[in-house]
Amino acid sequence: MTTNWATNIEFHDSQTLHPRSIDELAGIVKSNKKVRVRGSGHCFNTIADSYETVVVLDQLQHENRIDHSTLTANIGAGLNYAQIAEFLQPQGFALHNLASLPHISLAGAISTGTHGSGIKNGALHTALKSITIMRPNGEVTTLTKDRHSEFEATVVGLGVTGIFLSSEVEIQPSFEIYQSVYGEMPHQHFQENLIEILSGAYSVSYFTTWSDLEIGDVWFKSKNPTPSEYFGVKERDVKAHPIFGEDPESTTEQFGVPGPWHLRLPHFRIDAKPSAGNELQSEFFVASENAPAAFAAIKKISPAFRHQLLVTEIRSIAADEHWLSPAYQRETIAFHCTWKNTQHSQDVPQYCRSGASDYGSVPHL
Repeated sequence: MTTNWATNIEFHDSQTLHPRSIDELAGIVKSNKKVRVRGSGHCFNTIADSYETVVVLDQLQHENRIDHSTLTANIGAGLNYAQIAEFLQPQGFALHNLASLPHISLAGAISTGTHGSGIKNGALHTALKSITIMRPNGEVTTLTKDRHSEFEATVVGLGVTGIFLSSEVEIQPSFEIYQSVYGEMPHQHFQENLIEILSGAYSVSYFTTWSDLEIGDVWFKSKNPTPSEYFGVKERDVKAHPIFGEDPESTTEQFGVPGPWHLRLPHFRIDAKPSAGNELQSEFFVASENAPAAFAAIKKISPAFRHQLLVTEIRSIAADEHWLSPAYQRETIAFHCTWKNTQHSQDVPQYCRSGASDYGSVPHL
């Protein structure tokens, strides 16, 4: 990996190592003054870059296992969410939530507060019951949610407290999701009913380009069969892509066809190119009660940046207790922008230029 996922950042590692064992990783940590761990590189600034030693955990050996008595699974940090789903689903289990694309690593997603969507769904890190990390001296320790006061400070911490090795995550019986897309909901209608619209199913997102048409699409993911209309807007009869004009072949099944959780909660198929591929992303978070005002404020300034924008996704996150979580102690609405990755990054307004996406993996040390 010489660049990040978006190709806008070139990495400068002095060496990139792929340890296969805990002992090998401990040796690397002890023998190098500085070590950074990189996930799947789904970041959009220099946080994943280093001029020192970089470790990637994609080859770290770990025995993934399920404890049926506690409904938990012990998962290695180097796996991505597609691999985790492919481990759980055949055994009849599921996670409570997934991000919009399943290609990101467990360690990076957890460490950066990746959230997925759903007004009652906590971000991905809220499924953790314990986390095993390696300290800077090579020592391995496990922190448990109910026993260690530093747990909430460590899990979403960009890895500054140690290298994320594995985690014990809560699981549940596998479930099916029905997905439909409702097209061309007017801005005003969405703004006036924002929380109610985002609360209408297990996971709901609103996509808009802020064009003069003042419309957007509602992506609706439900545990029950989807209605033919939602808030007066009809279901699309042609498959949709979150980025208008992109080939929808890469998106998960729509039209209310039921399917297992891991093939519906993400917007993009496990075996396909996620999103537009060559893009930049940034995100802003507000308390849910402030979301209609935030929507109006962004709409007002949108003519200044929409020529550089691919799409904005608006979605919800349940409150949690993790210190650096975007939903710390508040129900939160996320405004996620996907930008064109061009030579003219100065065209992107400064207030939308920085930050790592909630989708993605950034280093956790």
